[in-house]
Amino acid sequence: MTPAPTALPRTRSALLAIVGALSLLIAGLVTPAAAADATTVTGRVVFPAGYTYSAAQPPRVLLSDRNPGSSTAFQVGTWATVAADGTFAVGQNLRTDRPYVLTLHDGQHRLVNGYAGGGTTVQALDQATTLATGSSVTFSATLGERITGRVQLPSGHKGETGPVGVRGLVGAEGRLVSGTVAADGTFVVGALPSGTPVHLEVTTPYDLYGGVWNPADGFLVPGREHAGTVTAPTSGLSLQVNRAGTIRAQLDLPDFSAYESLLIFEAVTGPGGSISAGTAIVNPDDTATFTTLDTGRTYALHLTTGMGKVEEGLVRADGTVLPTYDIAEVWSQGAAVRPTPDGTTFVVRPQWLPALRGRVMLPEGYPFERDTLLVRRYERLAGQTTWIDRGYQDVRQDGTFTFAVQSIPEGTEQVLGLEVTGGRPVGSLPVGFWAGNDTAPVASIDAAKRVTPSRERDIVFPLSVRNATAPSVTGTARVGATLTAKVGTWTPASATTSVQWLRDGTAVSGATGTTYTLTAADAGKRVAARVTADNGLGWAPAVLTTPAVDVAQPIANVTRVSISGTVGYGKTVWVKRGEWSPDPVSTSVQWLRDGVAISGATGSSYKVGKSDVGKKLSVRVTAKGADGSTARSTSVATKVPKVTPSVKVSVPSVKAGTKLKATVTVDSGGLVTKPLGTVAVTIGSKTVKVTLTATHAGKVTVTLPAQAKGSHKVTAKYTPTSTSSTYLNGATSSTVTVKVT
Repeated sequence: MTPAPTALPRTRSALLAIVGALSLLIAGLVTPAAAADATTVTGRVVFPAGYTYSAAQPPRVLLSDRNPGSSTAFQVGTWATVAADGTFAVGQNLRTDRPYVLTLHDGQHRLVNGYAGGGTTVQALDQATTLATGSSVTFSATLGERITGRVQLPSGHKGETGPVGVRGLVGAEGRLVSGTVAADGTFVVGALPSGTPVHLEVTTPYDLYGGVWNPADGFLVPGREHAGTVTAPTSGLSLQVNRAGTIRAQLDLPDFSAYESLLIFEAVTGPGGSISAGTAIVNPDDTATFTTLDTGRTYALHLTTGMGKVEEGLVRADGTVLPTYDIAEVWSQGAAVRPTPDGTTFVVRPQWLPALRGRVMLPEGYPFERDTLLVRRYERLAGQTTWIDRGYQDVRQDGTFTFAVQSIPEGTEQVLGLEVTGGRPVGSLPVGFWAGNDTAPVASIDAAKRVTPSRERDIVFPLSVRNATAPSVTGTARVGATLTAKVGTWTPASATTSVQWLRDGTAVSGATGTTYTLTAADAGKRVAARVTADNGLGWAPAVLTTPAVDVAQPIANVTRVSISGTVGYGKTVWVKRGEWSPDPVSTSVQWLRDGVAISGATGSSYKVGKSDVGKKLSVRVTAKGADGSTARSTSVATKVPKVTPSVKVSVPSVKAGTKLKATVTVDSGGLVTKPLGTVAVTIGSKTVKVTLTATHAGKVTVTLPAQAKGSHKVTAKYTPTSTSSTYLNGATSSTVTVKVT
């Protein structure tokens, strides 16, 4: 007998067929086979009264191999046609050590389909007559009832991809009852004894959904266990066939690794999700695809893993997973996803279960080999000092690892360590105890960073960025000059660098560029650049500091410059250059008149001249330091006083009644050879004034009135003009006595 066919997804049906065939082949290899012969099973069908033979639709018989004690039988060979006189011969090269049963099918669907047994046709396998090769059997056929109706194809489908078939499945073993579908979609299944319950199975081409028809809701389902039966005779049935469609579950699970957890989706439908329409494994592209579903109904997705690392349960409409193992209890909360011929994509967003989940960053080109790289977990109970080894997990090919930690005592500390085994070289692998995602592993377990379970892959053993060419600083190290940081080269080349300038080892606020202009605060300090190279997540940044440069102290005045000597016309004064720190490598002098440089006056001494009289004299010293810096210091400005000329008067003695002649000399000491102004000579109560002009060259004679006999006092006073007053003060002579006789 032929086993009961089902409407499982075609890929699964094909796989099951292959498995069955392999099983039979293996069984044949294990049990020595008897020699095959050319014998057949022959016999005769006795047609009932009222039956008319049709050469176009004749009856047929089929042999099936039945193992002793088995509830099923497997088809052997091909169908054999029953002749008009009821005779037949079926089978060839049959094995003599096998029992067989015979099944009758009628092309007109009038004779009862069934096993040959007890001289007639029976419906149950255990009532069938067992036949041996070379035997002959005669049995009577009876007229039976039929099941009829129409197959409804989807709108626009013309059957161009292949025929649609309808057949019956009877009994516990699902014995096949033949059926015929006409071009207009009408079908006939049978014949059967009146009152026989029958499952109707619809077979379809690849683009239509086939299965067992369920009278309760009118849908096709994958197997008989989810479908009701119809009773022969029945007519007027309408079997709706829909297009086959696809649902594509798109996994949205951050950092999912197929190496870590096998995720399986099940498409379920029917009352309370009681019907399984197939399973699909999540592929490396994070999708699981159901290719043969009924586009006429909706499905829910159920996620299972069996590995205790990802939430399992019914998928909600928003893609999240409702953790449960009893689908019926939460069926109403599941997403109703309808497949389409072109495929419906539905995003599923499960969560990781809390675990110690991480990744080891493997160097590029690392020759991965199983069981040579592992992460070991250690525990230390609260109040204890000893770490306990709790086992290890192999690092997978993609670098991931997971410890499914269910529960640990409160207060327990956990750390992880990466080890290389099998004599493999360590190289640049980040071996050691985990100290953070951006910190290289450490050698001491007590220095390790503690880990806690989470739903993220949040533990990373990072590779360290490595330096190839050391950073350096170029430029002149003096205040006002600009230094440049050369960041060096790093591995990998994709690493990015950042700079922080340091003053005596302390970060300079805001100084993070590759150039830095030295300020007064840097004078006398040591300046360096700290370069950090980072390559993002999974890398431990590397930090290198350039050799420090000494920033020279700029020269500065300590003691102010001053003038030595008397500041006066015709006098020579000297510069006192003051004190400087550090000692200057050179100094220069500039004498100033009213703050303006005196041309050519750059020596250490200066003779005060006429142009300086009445002005302020100062001296400025410019000092240059060893670093090239300069500083100035200017002395206190001292005003050059005006010259007070000497005034002399002489009067010769005369006779009474004779006018006196007074000679007055105004001498400016060479400052002005021809002083200008007024000379007033006083004798007694009488004063005579004369104008001192350039022609006098500082000496003028003044005629005084005659005086009586006796001694008379005479004085002379000089008053400069506005021009001469720029240089000269007024002056009065000493008093002289003149005798008049």
